[in-house]
Amino acid sequence: MTSPTILIRHSIPGRVRLQARALRRDAAAAGRLELALGGMDGVLAVRCNMACGSMVVRFDEDRLDRSAVLRRAEDILSDGRHPRPGRLPACASELCSGRACEATRMGCDPVRPATRRFALVSAVMGVVGLRKLLGLAVSGAALSPLGLAAALVSVPLFRQAARQARQKRFTLESFLGAGCMAAVVTGEALTAFEILWIHSGAELLKAWITERSRRSIAGILRLSGHHTFILVDGVEVEAEVDSLRPGDVVVLHTGEKVCVDGEVESGEALLDESPITGRADHVLRKPGDRVLAGTFVRQGVIRVRARDVGDGTYLARILRQVEDSLENRAPIEGVADRLASRLVRLGFLATGATWIFTGSAWRAFSVMLVMACPCATVLAASTAISAAIASAARRNILIKGGRHLEEIGRMDTACFDKTGTLTGMEPVLTRILPLDGTEEEALLRMAVSVEAHNHHPLAQAVKAEAARRGIAATPHSVCDYTLGMGMRAEVGGSVILVGNGRLMERHDVPLADARSRARELRRDGHTVLYMARDAEVLGLLAFDNRIRPESARVLAALRRNGVKRVVLITGDEAGAARGLARKLDIPEHHAALLPEDKAALVRDLRDQGARVLMVGDGINDALALAEADVGVAMGVGGSEAAVEAADIALVDDGLDGLAYVQDLSKKTLRVVRQNFWIATGSNLAGVALGAAGLLSPVAAGLLHIVHSLGVLANSSRLLRAQSLPPMIEEKP
Repeated sequence: MTSPTILIRHSIPGRVRLQARALRRDAAAAGRLELALGGMDGVLAVRCNMACGSMVVRFDEDRLDRSAVLRRAEDILSDGRHPRPGRLPACASELCSGRACEATRMGCDPVRPATRRFALVSAVMGVVGLRKLLGLAVSGAALSPLGLAAALVSVPLFRQAARQARQKRFTLESFLGAGCMAAVVTGEALTAFEILWIHSGAELLKAWITERSRRSIAGILRLSGHHTFILVDGVEVEAEVDSLRPGDVVVLHTGEKVCVDGEVESGEALLDESPITGRADHVLRKPGDRVLAGTFVRQGVIRVRARDVGDGTYLARILRQVEDSLENRAPIEGVADRLASRLVRLGFLATGATWIFTGSAWRAFSVMLVMACPCATVLAASTAISAAIASAARRNILIKGGRHLEEIGRMDTACFDKTGTLTGMEPVLTRILPLDGTEEEALLRMAVSVEAHNHHPLAQAVKAEAARRGIAATPHSVCDYTLGMGMRAEVGGSVILVGNGRLMERHDVPLADARSRARELRRDGHTVLYMARDAEVLGLLAFDNRIRPESARVLAALRRNGVKRVVLITGDEAGAARGLARKLDIPEHHAALLPEDKAALVRDLRDQGARVLMVGDGINDALALAEADVGVAMGVGGSEAAVEAADIALVDDGLDGLAYVQDLSKKTLRVVRQNFWIATGSNLAGVALGAAGLLSPVAAGLLHIVHSLGVLANSSRLLRAQSLPPMIEEKP
């Protein structure tokens, strides 16, 4: 079923995925849809993805059907009046619970309303303080200007507390709302403002962290081009990718990103398929071969008959599965939730006990105001987490939330992709194997002479190794490049060939024993090229992706920090996986895996009770990143899909940040626990003094500020002492 505005892209019982062009990068339209659909009776959850103009709606089939959801969504986008224009989603216009809300993720800015609220409360506190300095009276009665202002500013808190009470949930907001109401009614409006000032400051801090993380991640994601060329009556015509239809012939040139799934009709090109398959070698694609969206044309020109476009491509299907994995991931209770629960229970108990044993409402009120301070739940966790996230951001590490920072320090199993993660993306010449007694340097000189004008990654590796050894190329007179095979050149009167077995066969070069030696090298994970002169094999060139210099020490640091099991999972061939696992002392490896295979492996590990950390960089890793307890993406070289699916992004192209953030997690949790005891200890002292009648309600409010400063000072240590954890030296 479809409508003029909205398409149903996927539907299962109780869940439907809608797509609408109007949603693309339009926060206002997305906000209208989320608010209106979220308010429908029977709708359980709504999640919008503006990047691809889609929305996932989960609903109760006993109370609602998908046609009703579609009609409602169509009405909203057609008239644009639900809700009225200009109204922000609920997360921005009212107090957030502190969790990453959907409207924030799709585009509303929570910082502005939080800033306005904090500025308003601060202004009132400033005016009251100034009047006291000038010796002017300040009335805190319920019907005084200060009392009315306190009641007005407390309205969002009261509303949130009322909603939670209707849901039979009694949380921090319920306790704070009761405290503010009691303070206003008993003529202690200034105390109510003290509570509101600390709470609004904590909310502003959380909103700022959330929005900064969202914007930083958005800056990393580099969207693919929106235009391509299609063949119309034999002429290349520029067209938008969104306008492509199955059957169109797309012309793809060197350096362009493939935007459709289809079949090569004409031309030949070397494709970089590592974003999809994880394999580092470029693959020759010729007429009749299948190509996938998300891969890159590295050399050549091909014309591709589109079979699947837009949401129908393999890449889009992978992204949909990533969305589903993220949506279905079980929530993990964070540190702040645990602290809030403890404080609420303790607060109600202490207030009631004081009332019962002393019979004094004044003393019970003082105890309530002491326990109404949100530091133990908001500041104790949020200031430490914000300091840690800010410290990580300065090192180009983006952490998408405090929960992920908390969890990464508890991982006991680490899964790593190979290419682009433990190794670099560019190949290096690792072995030169003479077969007829020719010296290595002589072979390398001939090879660089042939490859002098070739821009293939393997040719670049030959030239880099020659430059490192100080070997200069000999000028050649004739140079031919055969796409997907290799180079032929005339050097010093001899014909030199550098390429694969097919190039040798084309020029009738007998390989004999060279094939068996090449197979041995391939079993160890090398890419192998043959070298021949005048139809005689001279030797072999073996290439590999260079292991990152920090890989071994990072693995050692992870093991030191509690990771007991390390697993290599890669789409590369078994020989390459086996060779890398041996070099890095990784006891378990799995090769030739498709994206869904990687995700299934991670899921199996979790089902066995493991807490799984997944580290990867490509689209082929996105599903596994979303499936893991914590996913870490290599940001700069990685794909936007991997960064979007991951919980933590290492923007710099290096693994040292992984060990750093795990160590940071442990330090942050220690500081959070210290903050909890600072806040709780001062609260217990305040309760004792209040119950004994030695602490007035105003002094109870001032106690909030004192221990808030203590919590802030303790959390600030995370900003000052964030050096990388000591690394052990690599084994020779």
